[in-house]
Amino acid sequence: CVRRLIESNMIDPVFQYLISMSASLLFLLAGVHKLSNLIEFQGIIDNYRILPVKLTRIAVLLISFSEIALGIGWLISQSVLIPLLSATLLCVYTFSIVVNLVRGRTYIDCGCSFSKFDGLLDRTTSANLSFGLVKRNFVLIVLMLLTIIPPYSRILSTLDFFNLLISLLCVVVIYAAANQLLRNNNAISSWRNIGE
Repeated sequence: CVRRLIESNMIDPVFQYLISMSASLLFLLAGVHKLSNLIEFQGIIDNYRILPVKLTRIAVLLISFSEIALGIGWLISQSVLIPLLSATLLCVYTFSIVVNLVRGRTYIDCGCSFSKFDGLLDRTTSANLSFGLVKRNFVLIVLMLLTIIPPYSRILSTLDFFNLLISLLCVVVIYAAANQLLRNNNAISSWRNIGE
């Protein structure tokens, strides 16, 4: 009974590995893509109008290297610091989005195309700011914080590793599809506003 009670408050290691690998892929691809497009990304940061223009160049580099460091951290570290820092970074992104939504500045590019995670689908429609992005970020924050829960001990089988690989591919497709749906929703909303 005691063992079941303890295990009920633990997470399956496969689920924890899946979140860790997904988060690593997300941050690594986003960070590398930002570094390879610094001028374009700086323009996106400038459009948010959160930081003084003089600080945006530093912010662009800081964000890019932070994402790469977090991506590596998710792969090599078991520290609770990695999910906490990742959640904090996503909270900063979410706060910036909410500030601009409150200002009524929904037409600016969110910069989500810089994740490269959604490059599987159409990127011709810009991902403008919306509360859908806030919800998406909230889900990501919760999932990353779930990895703080200690995993219960069990030996992973070959089937577990196979399931992990298939699940990771599904996560990539689902994330890309969710971002494309957000873009489509933005496009439809724009057309309706033009029609009115």
